[in-house]
Amino acid sequence: MRQHYAQPGVTVTESKMLFDAVRGIEREVDVVIEGEFDGEPMTISVEVIEHGRPASVTWVDEMLSKHRGLPTDRLLLVSKSGFTSGAVAAIAPEAGRVQALTPEVIELEGQAIVKHLFVDEIKYAQKGCNLYVCDRGEQVVVVGEPATDVFDSTGRLLGPLSHLVQDVMGLDAVRFGLSFEAHNHPDKGQVTGFTLGIPVGPLGYCLQNSGTGEFHTIDAVIITGDAAVSQTEVPLTLARLGKRVYGSAEAPIAGRPAVWVGTTDLEAQTTKISYQTTDAQALGQAQFEAQPLHFPGLRDLLPPPIQNPKPSDDEPSSSADGARAHD
Repeated sequence: MRQHYAQPGVTVTESKMLFDAVRGIEREVDVVIEGEFDGEPMTISVEVIEHGRPASVTWVDEMLSKHRGLPTDRLLLVSKSGFTSGAVAAIAPEAGRVQALTPEVIELEGQAIVKHLFVDEIKYAQKGCNLYVCDRGEQVVVVGEPATDVFDSTGRLLGPLSHLVQDVMGLDAVRFGLSFEAHNHPDKGQVTGFTLGIPVGPLGYCLQNSGTGEFHTIDAVIITGDAAVSQTEVPLTLARLGKRVYGSAEAPIAGRPAVWVGTTDLEAQTTKISYQTTDAQALGQAQFEAQPLHFPGLRDLLPPPIQNPKPSDDEPSSSADGARAHD
C-alpha cells in the first residue's frame, strides 16, 4: 500500500537492514520509506505485528528501544488487532515521531465494503506450426518441423524453426494478445486451444528448398496449441490505515498463495492492483523475465503493447494481432 502511494523519488523497501549506531550492527526493519519530504531527506520506518490480540507494551517498548539507535526519523507501528492501553501510553511521549496505526475496515450499513476482482489465468502450450511461403508468386503451406533451418534473405543461417517459434511465444505482444482473446471469449470454460498467426514477411526470413536449393520467403507463421482458462475471485475488502484507503485480500495466483492490494486515485480515475506471493518460493510479481531472442527482428515487428491508462472495467488494455482462442 505504501508503494502505491509513494511519490516520485520516494523508495519503499521491504525487510531493509539499517545500521544501529549504538550497537554497531545492522538490524532488519519491516518496511523502510526513504525520500525527501518538504525538501528534507527523511527515513520512515514501519514495524508490523499481526497477532490476534492487541499489541502489548512489551512489543512497543522493544520497537522504541530498537529505533533509538537506527537512522529513523519517524516510526510507524502497525498492529492488525490494535494496541493495549499500556502500549498507547508508552507511545504518547513520542507523539510526532512515533505513530500507532491499526487497519480499520470500512463499513456501509454495518457490512464491510468488498470490491470483487476477477483474475483470468490462461495456460497454453504450443503443439504445431505451419508456414506460409512464397514460391514463384504463389503461397504454399509448409508443415513446420522443429529442426527446419531458417535463413535470412541473403542465405545466412539464422537458426532452427523451434527457436523462431520459441521467440514468438515469448513476446510480450503475443502473451498479451493470447490473454486478451481468452479474457474476452464468451465461454472461457470451453477454451481448449489457440491459433496464432504472425505475418513475418517484412523480416525476410526464408526456407530453402532441399531439392532445388532455392530460398523462399516466409510470409506468415501459424502456431497452434492447447489452452485452458481459469478464473479466480479476489475479494478486496476496503480499509483505512491512517489517512490512506486501500483494499486487500488473500487469494491465489497461478496456484500459489498471495496477498493483494488495491488503491484508487480518484483524481486520475484509475485503480492500481498488485500482489505478492507468500509461499517459501515467493517471487513477487517477477513471473516473466526477458529472454535473449534468436530472431531479434521479431521485437521490432511486434513491439510490447502500449498500456491504455483507462481500460474498461472488463477488458485488458492491449492485444496482439492474429491471436485467437477457440473451443
